[in-house]
Amino acid sequence: MMEVSIATARGIALAATLGVPDTADPLDLPALGAALEDGRKAPDRSEGLVILAHNFLTDRHGLAHRLDDMAARYRREGLATLQFDFSGLGESDDDVITLAGEVEDIQAVSGWLADRGFTRQAIHANGLGATAALLARPAQVRTVVAVGPVVGPQSILWENVFSSAQLDELDRHGLTRLPDDNPNSRSWDVLSKETLADVSLQSPDKTMSGLPWPILMLYGALTDEFPGTAEAATEGFPLLRDGSRLQQVRCDNAKAAHAEVAQLAIDWVTHRLG
Repeated sequence: MMEVSIATARGIALAATLGVPDTADPLDLPALGAALEDGRKAPDRSEGLVILAHNFLTDRHGLAHRLDDMAARYRREGLATLQFDFSGLGESDDDVITLAGEVEDIQAVSGWLADRGFTRQAIHANGLGATAALLARPAQVRTVVAVGPVVGPQSILWENVFSSAQLDELDRHGLTRLPDDNPNSRSWDVLSKETLADVSLQSPDKTMSGLPWPILMLYGALTDEFPGTAEAATEGFPLLRDGSRLQQVRCDNAKAAHAEVAQLAIDWVTHRLG
């Protein structure tokens, strides 16, 4: 496993973990970086790669380290993986959390990987991270596994999420901050009025229409899934490319749901990156 830093177009450094399967050729990132600086093209890697994108206000490990486990499962199937913290979260640089920023983050990550020879990519993303993946649509990506994406409007009582002082900050300054309770060194997450609109005002016409590839959409598996998301996805399903799939995960507990998602996702991705 290699810890790497990926720069976005707006100058934010994203913290990421790159892993290759045991069966893959060795990866010399410093040598690749030097070659790129000299204007030389990196050779294409033989293995496909899965970018794992986390949910709203979490980090690259996922709740209960489920993204760590998911990445390990992909590597056992012969795929490389890259987990990263969205800007303003985890160990990435400070930033106001917005969907536009997360879209740019995904595009930066995909481009960085392509420059280093990972030209066959898929994305496995949770929640609002999956929404960002559907909007980002990087050129090197061949498919997306979207687990609980927010694709339609949300009716959220923000007064049940924020304190009156935080709502007053949002009203007066356009920004507020929340304590970060993920297992990393970050203390606060900074949100704006735009962040709230990002969560509340999506539409299937924007998130699901015109995708360049078929996708797998899964609902019912995230413990922090936004309410009503499956209904919006069902409404927008006819907008997806032929071959796409929408499935409800019905399990008695989070562990079983994670296992079902893992199997469905691996079958889907290996078929399209194999």
